[in-house]
Amino acid sequence: MAEPAIKPAEPKLIKTIDVDHQLGCARFRADGKVLAAGAYDATVRLWSVKDDALEALPSLKGHNGWVDALVFHPSQPRLFTADTWGKLICWEWKDEANEPRVKWSHDAAHDGWIGSIAISSDGHRRATCGRDGVVRVWSADDGKLRHELKEQNEEVYSVAFHPTDHTLVSGNLKGTIRIWDLKQGRTARTIDASSLYKYDRIQDVGGARYLNFTRDGATLLCAGATPDGGGFVQAKPRILGFDFKTGEKKIDITLGESKDGFVYEVHEHADGFLMAVTSGQPGNGRLLFVQPNETTPFFTGQKMANCHALALHPGGTLMAGLATNTNSAGNGRRVNKDGQYVGNTSPIHLWKFEA
Repeated sequence: MAEPAIKPAEPKLIKTIDVDHQLGCARFRADGKVLAAGAYDATVRLWSVKDDALEALPSLKGHNGWVDALVFHPSQPRLFTADTWGKLICWEWKDEANEPRVKWSHDAAHDGWIGSIAISSDGHRRATCGRDGVVRVWSADDGKLRHELKEQNEEVYSVAFHPTDHTLVSGNLKGTIRIWDLKQGRTARTIDASSLYKYDRIQDVGGARYLNFTRDGATLLCAGATPDGGGFVQAKPRILGFDFKTGEKKIDITLGESKDGFVYEVHEHADGFLMAVTSGQPGNGRLLFVQPNETTPFFTGQKMANCHALALHPGGTLMAGLATNTNSAGNGRRVNKDGQYVGNTSPIHLWKFEA
């Protein structure tokens, strides 16, 4: 992990782009020219990125359910997307003048909801996981299944590849982080993040919601919450960080109260601080920046409600955050003046780091 920098400049919210549906995930293409977001109307939304502006491009159609996970290839113009029905698609741009087309797809890559997609830094392998409790590794080139890992009976929320040695890790509902031996097709070792899980009021709450490595690969970051209770879920947003070689816990940061819910994504900035988004009870989402050796955020963005995704531009100066529209009902349905139910939407909030 990079040495924490002197307090960096705070980001500035420069623009909010309205979208007509709710979005679940977002990423910038490796060259920074395209932003993609998965939508709950079974489409993939695309924008051309020019300076600090987003220009809408035609949406991609071909999914069956919510598009809740996506990742770009690290060096080629390819996009991998997955939905809640278990469908997996690889899209490819032939050139900048053309819309991306399907290179390959699997209608039933998983039995139901695919929760996460990760791609190795060399671009050869892509991993998926889902509600069926299975982790699968695919060739990113031709889509062929390479490994199927079935050592757990719990829903798997997240997968990630180590940035240099391409080791695969996964995190599940009970807070078990598995480091996989792909040659043997089994778990090599585990890391205990079970403090992020609780069984309460006949339901499971929490889990290892999101995994990510620091840029040097030394620390494995795990995002989630400390659950206080089930029913109307009460949970304190939390980030854990583990020494990847030893499994020793190095970071433990709580970022709010019981109303503030979960940390849905955490990323390390090039300057060494952590960027996280949280979402809990309606209106309590936050964008938070914190140094890994501190417990209090040095920046809190309160202009996004119920934040659930964060994408950092490869140039490092632009950031896109997804949140639910303000004044939304907790169940996602409002009645307009004509008596019609209106679904929630996810405006895209563009932030810029000022030099």
